[in-house]
Amino acid sequence: FMTMKKSIYPLTVMFNLNLRRGIYSLVGISEDIADERVSEHNNPLNWLAAHTLWARYLMLLFLGKPVKNPYAELFDNFKPYDASLDYPSVEEVKKEWQEVSVLLKNAIESVTEEQLAADAPIKNPTGDFTNGGTLAFLAQHESYTIGQMSFLKKYFTKEGENYKVSPVIR
Repeated sequence: FMTMKKSIYPLTVMFNLNLRRGIYSLVGISEDIADERVSEHNNPLNWLAAHTLWARYLMLLFLGKPVKNPYAELFDNFKPYDASLDYPSVEEVKKEWQEVSVLLKNAIESVTEEQLAADAPIKNPTGDFTNGGTLAFLAQHESYTIGQMSFLKKYFTKEGENYKVSPVIR
């Protein structure tokens, strides 16, 4: 993420850190644990992970590089957790996280200041309705969701977050 515009640099630092944190939160997680809910009011780890991937694919829209989102059916229109749906496996999510992160990195490197300043096609709750403002919201949303994933990892495995062991996309 070293060749991007200065205005988006802080977001790229967050996205790269979240790549590592998100994948690490899945290390040591079995499919049984990934499906587990701590209460009927909480989402399971597999839902949170797939939701984060869905949002990473959505980010490409605001960077001018939209692609088909493989998780659209699971999450479009703010669809909540549904126990009757099949969410992707932990291994599938880890692999997909790497793939979408490469797309995100490439899109960030090629985005222009004009694209970032343009009106976003979807409005976000920050009040900054530009593509750049929407990306800032999605970075915060991603951090919030990964925080939940990290909490669940520690809850189920007794293993805390480790910033040193996960991959970085360069």
